[in-house]
Amino acid sequence: MNYDYVVIGGGVSGMTTALILAKQGCRVALVERSKKIAPTIRGFTRGGLLFDTGFHYSGGLETGGPLDIFFRYLGLSDGIEIYPFKDDGFDSLRCLHPQFEFHYPYGYDKLKESFHGAFPGDKKAVDEYFRTVKKIYSSLPYVDLDTRGEPVSFSAVTGPSLQEFLDGLTDNGLLKCVLSMHCFLYGVSPGEIPFANHACVAGSFYASVSGITGGGQSLVKAFETSLENTGVSIYCGQAAEKILISGNGIICGIRLGDGSTLSCSGCVSTIHPHQLLEIVPDHLFRPAYINRLKDLEDTSSACIFFVTCSTSVKGLQGSNLFIFPRPDFSFFNSDLPVEERPLYITAARSNGEAEKNGFIAICPMSDTVTQRWSDSATGKRAAEYELFKREMTERVRCFIEASSPEIAGRIIDMECATPLTLRDYTNSPYGSIYGVKHRVGQYNPMPVTRLNGLYLAGQATTAPGIIGAIMSGFIACENIFGRNHLQEELKACRPKG
Repeated sequence: MNYDYVVIGGGVSGMTTALILAKQGCRVALVERSKKIAPTIRGFTRGGLLFDTGFHYSGGLETGGPLDIFFRYLGLSDGIEIYPFKDDGFDSLRCLHPQFEFHYPYGYDKLKESFHGAFPGDKKAVDEYFRTVKKIYSSLPYVDLDTRGEPVSFSAVTGPSLQEFLDGLTDNGLLKCVLSMHCFLYGVSPGEIPFANHACVAGSFYASVSGITGGGQSLVKAFETSLENTGVSIYCGQAAEKILISGNGIICGIRLGDGSTLSCSGCVSTIHPHQLLEIVPDHLFRPAYINRLKDLEDTSSACIFFVTCSTSVKGLQGSNLFIFPRPDFSFFNSDLPVEERPLYITAARSNGEAEKNGFIAICPMSDTVTQRWSDSATGKRAAEYELFKREMTERVRCFIEASSPEIAGRIIDMECATPLTLRDYTNSPYGSIYGVKHRVGQYNPMPVTRLNGLYLAGQATTAPGIIGAIMSGFIACENIFGRNHLQEELKACRPKG
């Protein structure tokens, strides 16, 4: 088959990129090595419960918000139903030592009011933090459709880090912990994440927070319908094995794992940069660029627990719970036991006629905890690995019940996914939660490469999360069609009135 573009990687970035290209009249193929597209956000159903694995909630989904406009443009809006999270507490932080609890509202005025009440001696610091976050987030090129500036993440490498920014505002360690809590949403410590990148992620939640009925599965179905309607050809269960270059140095095709070839004149890769190096010809990139990609660090991995409960858990409907043993982030760079690591807890959804109850608990940790079994495959791991999972599950169950009285006594069953599970099911080479880090001093790849016709998208180029993944597709495609052209088309999708 002959295509104008082949998009490698069928996650949110790849699906977005394929739809943009198709809407511009291109013949497009989307290649995904898993058996189904979007393996990370698709989730799974077990015992009448829908467990989301990659999409739990998002900012920017309010009417006229950036994600709402993206969805309208991509043809997704008619296939999904949006519901708001609690406006007086979409997220709650529970610190155990010292005992402290804070409920995050959304809306900048409500946020400042809540923080002023909890931290009356730091009103100036609070106001400056939210003023700066709002300024950075609202100036992003596909959040502000009238801007002509560069994406802030491209100029954020030099810092300051989130920690440096907060250190310049206050000495209150507990306040700094609460303001840094959403490091969970990009898997990088406050000392490493550029403040500008933090603002890109957290800023979307500070304006509004919503979920999608049916979670990630509903979003994937909406993408599948739009991809079919726009004529995108989808090749699942096929890894891209090699990018083919003609004798005159031009992309001419993609060879798949079964030996077949998709002819094309352009390619957008959304896979991990380390995986990209495996499929490009050895001479394509300069040694310095190859070393730069090889040196990219990944975000933390995690153990994820899928929990079935006997009754609903008060406080998890339209809200999430972050449990911190202490108000610090040393867990990012240490081998602390699981009882001394934070947890992110979010509700699972009933997916049947009978009402079911449960939740998902995410505990960030290094992939080194399962490194001894890294050469094994799913379903063929050693007995010691299964013992590790059972022990980890029991310890986390005890920790959750000891720290969360609203959950204690309600847990019926728990299953554990390890860094190896994430590696094998999401095609993340190291099982990281959010792929490549965005950190001070690390130069992540730009969307344009030295090979004419090869572009890069994905969270590594822009930011994690649904907004970051979708925005990366637009940033890659603006180098083909022009930013002004795409922004004008997005403006036409703004709701009337």
